[in-house]
Amino acid sequence: MINLKSLSTSKSEVIKTVNSSRGRGFMQPLRLVRGLVRSLIYIPLDKFLTIYEEGKKKRLISSFKACGEGTYLGPQCIIHDSYNLELGNNVCINSFTHIFAGGGVKIGDNSMISANCSISSITHPNNSTDRLADPLIYRLVIIGKNVWIGMGAIILPGVTIGDDAIVGAGAVVTKSVAPRTVVVGNPARPLKRVELPGK
Repeated sequence: MINLKSLSTSKSEVIKTVNSSRGRGFMQPLRLVRGLVRSLIYIPLDKFLTIYEEGKKKRLISSFKACGEGTYLGPQCIIHDSYNLELGNNVCINSFTHIFAGGGVKIGDNSMISANCSISSITHPNNSTDRLADPLIYRLVIIGKNVWIGMGAIILPGVTIGDDAIVGAGAVVTKSVAPRTVVVGNPARPLKRVELPGK
């Protein structure tokens, strides 16, 4: 005797099998198209953009007033008046950092500038009536050797940061920083001394 229940179960299993095989059949061309798009468009485009960015960095570095060996510039660094920027050896400037070098910016050997920092050597007059009409005010910024500037820090015009100093993330540096000093906050204040091995 035929079991109707087993027949209905078998029918549903057949439908599931057909649907799943249809799904696999439908996905196969999609995977093929996705692979073609990746190999014909995305990979060549990535290579082109990498070559373009490297060329852009080389052109930017060649425009600096001075640049030592081993310089690293992260993607999307923006440097205004780059002819007034001087870098020592092994300087690292990370991604999305803005440098306004019109008044002169000097960065010493082995210094690290983290991502999203702003360094400005130009400003405007305080008097609102003169702000648009008067020329910019230029003030040299000096960052010493072995300095570490944390992510998102802002260095304002006329500031000197001494050797081996550390500027905390998000700090706004309005006054000069002594060597071997950690500064944090807005405005930046000394937090502690930097202990150097053997010194």
